[in-house]
Amino acid sequence: MKNDMKNEQAVSPVIATILMVAITVVLAGVLYVWANSLAADQPESGTRNSYTADDAAASTSSATDDLLMSVRWQHAEDDLNWAFVVMKLSVGDSTFDCSTGADQECSIAQDGNEDGLWETGEFLTLSENGAAIADGATTIGMYVTYRGTAVAGEDSVSVS
Repeated sequence: MKNDMKNEQAVSPVIATILMVAITVVLAGVLYVWANSLAADQPESGTRNSYTADDAAASTSSATDDLLMSVRWQHAEDDLNWAFVVMKLSVGDSTFDCSTGADQECSIAQDGNEDGLWETGEFLTLSENGAAIADGATTIGMYVTYRGTAVAGEDSVSVS
């Protein structure tokens, strides 16, 4: 009789262990599917998008707030998350970082609906932000990467 009671009591911890393992496996599967869908929203490395850039048709001066150029997608499949975009301008030996915020020498203004993304249908305007990047006719080099991979597009723009 005592053996039968021990066997009945032993069944309960075994079932509990099996249930805990099953729940852990199901939870891991749900988390994997959720994380995978989040990762699928953005290209993992680089993008096949390509841009074109042109003079903004505003004259540049010795001031530090000149409008420099407009940037548009030539081909765009993906909205790019600004957290993974690096945009720099160069003139001679000087390099200027660009940002959608007010914290860099080059300011990026966008016309899209989502401030956190460089959207497929939007255009950008780049302006000086406290730095004299161009003074009169100037050729400005451009460097744009997404997730560490160069984005295809203009490597320089002549502004005047």
